[in-house]
Amino acid sequence: MIRWLKKFRVTLVVIAALICFFIWWNNSRGYDDSVMASITVDDTIDESSILEGEDAGGKLEPSFNKYADSWNEQGAKDTEGFKLSIESAAYTAVSEAGTRIESGLGGQAGEALALIDEDSWAEYTFEVPEDGYYQMGMSYYALEGKRSAVVRSVQIDGAFPFYQAKKLEFQRMWKEGGEPWFDNQGNEFNPRRVEVAGWQYRDFVDAEGKVYEPFRFYLTKGEHTLHIQAVREPAAIGSIDIFSPVHVKAYAEVLAEYEKQGYKKVEGRLIKAQAELSTLKSDPTLKRIEDREPATEPFKKDSIVLNTFGGASWRTGGQWAEWEIDVPESGLYELGARYGQWFLNGMPVQRSIKIDGKLPFKEMEGMSFPYKAEWQIKQFGATEEEPYLVYLEKGKHTIRMEVQVGALGRMLETVTDTTRKMSLIGREVIQVTGTNPDPNGDWRLEQNITNLVPRLQLMAKRFDDTIKGLYALGVQEGSSEVSTLYEARDVILSMAEETTTIPARIGQFNDLQASLGTWVNGLSKQSLLLDYLIIKSSDQAWPKADAGALARTGTMLYDFGSSFTKNYGGIGNVYADEQVLDVWVARGRDWVDIIKQMIDEDFTTETGIKVNVNTIPAQQMQVLLLASTSGLAPDVALGVEGEIPIDYAVRNGLVNLEEFDDYEEVASRFRPGALIPYKYNGGSYALPENQNFNMLFYRKDIMEQLGVKEEDIPDTWQEVMDLIPLLQQNGMDFFYPHAPNNPGLAINEFAPFLFQHNSEFYKEDGKFSNLDSPEAMEAFKLWTGLFTNFKISKQADFYNRFRSGEMPIGVADYSTYVLLSTAAPELTGWWGMKPMPGTSQADGQINRSTGGIAQTGMIFKDTDMKEDAWEFLKWWTSADTQERFGSELESLLGVEARWNTANIEALQRMPWQTSDINAILEQWEWFKEREVVIGGYYTTRHIANIWNQIVLNGKIPREAVEEGVKEINKELRKKREEFGLDSEGGAAQKAAEGGVSP
Repeated sequence: MIRWLKKFRVTLVVIAALICFFIWWNNSRGYDDSVMASITVDDTIDESSILEGEDAGGKLEPSFNKYADSWNEQGAKDTEGFKLSIESAAYTAVSEAGTRIESGLGGQAGEALALIDEDSWAEYTFEVPEDGYYQMGMSYYALEGKRSAVVRSVQIDGAFPFYQAKKLEFQRMWKEGGEPWFDNQGNEFNPRRVEVAGWQYRDFVDAEGKVYEPFRFYLTKGEHTLHIQAVREPAAIGSIDIFSPVHVKAYAEVLAEYEKQGYKKVEGRLIKAQAELSTLKSDPTLKRIEDREPATEPFKKDSIVLNTFGGASWRTGGQWAEWEIDVPESGLYELGARYGQWFLNGMPVQRSIKIDGKLPFKEMEGMSFPYKAEWQIKQFGATEEEPYLVYLEKGKHTIRMEVQVGALGRMLETVTDTTRKMSLIGREVIQVTGTNPDPNGDWRLEQNITNLVPRLQLMAKRFDDTIKGLYALGVQEGSSEVSTLYEARDVILSMAEETTTIPARIGQFNDLQASLGTWVNGLSKQSLLLDYLIIKSSDQAWPKADAGALARTGTMLYDFGSSFTKNYGGIGNVYADEQVLDVWVARGRDWVDIIKQMIDEDFTTETGIKVNVNTIPAQQMQVLLLASTSGLAPDVALGVEGEIPIDYAVRNGLVNLEEFDDYEEVASRFRPGALIPYKYNGGSYALPENQNFNMLFYRKDIMEQLGVKEEDIPDTWQEVMDLIPLLQQNGMDFFYPHAPNNPGLAINEFAPFLFQHNSEFYKEDGKFSNLDSPEAMEAFKLWTGLFTNFKISKQADFYNRFRSGEMPIGVADYSTYVLLSTAAPELTGWWGMKPMPGTSQADGQINRSTGGIAQTGMIFKDTDMKEDAWEFLKWWTSADTQERFGSELESLLGVEARWNTANIEALQRMPWQTSDINAILEQWEWFKEREVVIGGYYTTRHIANIWNQIVLNGKIPREAVEEGVKEINKELRKKREEFGLDSEGGAAQKAAEGGVSP
């Protein structure tokens, strides 16, 4: 043994050293929670920036927390004993249009004022007896609209007291419109959600749930005016209540009252309210969910059963669901729930819990549900050893759970405010160094920027305090949800320690701001999955959280064995008949479930045509290619990427839709420019389903601060180029999209400039590239000149930088509209959208041409049900079907999944705000898509190369373009020769041969 040790002693020493090094490295690679202890931070320093006066953030209304803090510092107190109710018809002023008086609405006696149109308003005068805080609320009746929540803004004495008052949400009520339906495989599907009409009451509360209690409004003694304005959706107002703040009693006080009343604990009672059987909900996106854990009730091993509620869709502040329970006897009960909370790593989520419409005690306003990667039982109580007791009378009761983010509200606000301060410092640095500083230069930032180091250290401390606050809430140490804050803290401390490194790291500094904005949005989403609610007597044991390892293993093995025989591609009813239309859809499962349900309910019922629907992976069009090559192609394919149809058409793989007599009628549903990519050799081979579109987004407040009025927002690229220097002088920038890691998008980024110069990608029916034409050359110079001459950012997170004010104007697609509408409440009313800039024409018009190629539907040539396939494609692209699909999709997945249909009529029916849809339709007047030709992938590739050569390598535009065109033409000629398109009769011969070549 000793000889063996001697022989390998060097190896053993090296191994031991490596083990020690690994242990040291593993222990040291984490974040240091004591890093701030050695740094003296001055909380009293002047944090103001020389840009504060120019900072658009100063024009935004304060948050409610800052508003309340400001009045609290002045000694403001809650008033007591006051309550005033104002009938809505007793207004003192009202808008000239957009309102009407409703009588007997919902069976309620008397008249009620309804605000119907967007921007309609009513004003009320009232008087309060003393200075202090008051709360407000109103009863309302949601009228028929576009299925969205009702949104109103509230001004006091002509001003918004805080920005949340600009967007108060009043939810509609929804229920299931029948029993769940089952396909012929035994799988369960959600029933349609239908709206429940009726009067509701809601206090004026934070729409995002980041403030626990209803808003407090500070009012001075005397007369005031209350201005209520419609922002979205029509609704009638019953009465408006103004009252002294309500103080909900703590549990200890309520328990003492129980004892005083002589209430006793019940015995021998255990009630489970299955969560999937909710009676009412605030949002149609809230639905039943499948869970495969054996202890989940009910459970079926052979088919899909929707046995839980909520999940990822139950996440936004203000969303609520309600369950009805029947209590067998009066007495004191314990409450709890079986839940799954694995959505935010290490982070607890919250729900407020009301019984019969009221909080039973204060602790129920923010019940915490800790994180764990498995099912848990939650006992509603301060500790598991002491569950809360709630008195329930015999009979029916309702339990309502509402998404609440109040515990994180101030912390998220701190991070947002600190991010804004980071933006100001970044802009101050740019004012000193310029946008492209010499990283080795001595810029003397500490001398040129007041309190630079103390301000950075104070920012780091705020991030550190937020980390500690999250841990105090129960966040697990090491959670990945905290890593963004650690990184921001440490980077800022590093910059404070070595200020000479700041100019070279300004890109990292800006990226951190984007990451922090994303972090705040992510933590604002508080998802929770429920199996059942528990109402029990104290003598009953709590149910087990899971089925145990043996049962879970058995289920896993059973599912694994079934996976070899189960058809996961088929959706809904699957028919074995010979005459069945086979439709493949390249979209997500949730999307395809809706399509199949609509087919079974509407299309098959009306036409008698049976349809089998299969899902295929999106973005993997090679599946269709392989199926077509092997003779297994479907009859119809949906969700096909826009460039694909011509690849099949040239190989005679698709039906020419112009063969059908009513094609022109169907084609009129779309913008003419939307059909261009699907035309080949005199035929049309697909119909567009949806399409993207770019718009110009701008911050009204910042533009005004810079002296640019809203009517002066750029309409042309020349006006954009005139504006960019003004932006950059103030440390800001203009945004135009560029995706360096996705060259396939470059052609879409360039297309607007080409079309606006009245040029095309190809000439002579796709034989040659047209990119070397004089017009195309000017388009290239304009496109690349934005990045070379004007030095706009080559890559940026526009949404976050738009929020921070660094990029107050830019071009982006409709997804940015959705984000700004749903995730930037502080900017409500402070941003606008208009058609993208264009190029002035000789006749004075502004050419705003742009495309937005997206997904399409097509019919394969091998189908023996051509007429039925055409009937299906007509049904699917019709306005009624597209409108219903968009509504169902938004109901299921939320406004983030708003369907950007290509059908003009259906788009107008979607729940867009009037001003926004008008801007979109104006842009659509110029909608024009590019021609797709055989070999066109070389155009896509070389446009990206041309941009790289000009912008990154400094090549002269003409040289870069001519080199690219040479390669494009070579590939176009090669492909046309391959398919015999240039030989006499070659195309006809190729069509006669049929088939699809790789």
